[in-house]
Amino acid sequence: MNILKVFLLLIAGGAALIGTALSEHVHSPRWKVKTLEDAFVVSSQVVPTSIAEQDALPAPTVGEQVTRLPSERTVYEVTAQLIQIKKEFDGDYHLVLEDPATKLKMVAEIPDTNALEPLPYREDFARARQKIDAAIGRPGLFAEHPSGKRMVEITGIGFFDEPHILTPDGMAPNGREIHPVLHIKLM
Repeated sequence: MNILKVFLLLIAGGAALIGTALSEHVHSPRWKVKTLEDAFVVSSQVVPTSIAEQDALPAPTVGEQVTRLPSERTVYEVTAQLIQIKKEFDGDYHLVLEDPATKLKMVAEIPDTNALEPLPYREDFARARQKIDAAIGRPGLFAEHPSGKRMVEITGIGFFDEPHILTPDGMAPNGREIHPVLHIKLM
């Protein structure tokens, strides 16, 4: 772990001790897109995809990063290995997915059900988190690696996350994620 990560962890830990919630995303101009608070209606049509297909999508330019992009209007289903999990400072479950054949990685996140996410999806988020909790255990703030080669089928909305000061583990080079995860099937 590099010195900057240790420093940020100490700050976050201190904030948690005094009851202050930290989130690097709260002031993001894309927060409403990321959390479905932008009045987007989720389609019942699910499109099968792969990490390679998501990784091949062109990253948005800075001017495109405020509103929902066309490729962020699709519900995708991706099957991959779950190689890492942790709970983010904003309460989301951060899942690192890896394609076993190509070794490409991407992030999928299950939002915090106590956050301000839209009510219609809280039950979906809660069920997905319960499946993780039951199969692997509740994740902590430090990355955990599930034992064995755990395959998962993730269903959720495609999303381009904005660049971070510290690149999260497993982040695709183009910032592509499945966020929010609506359903998860552990295989």
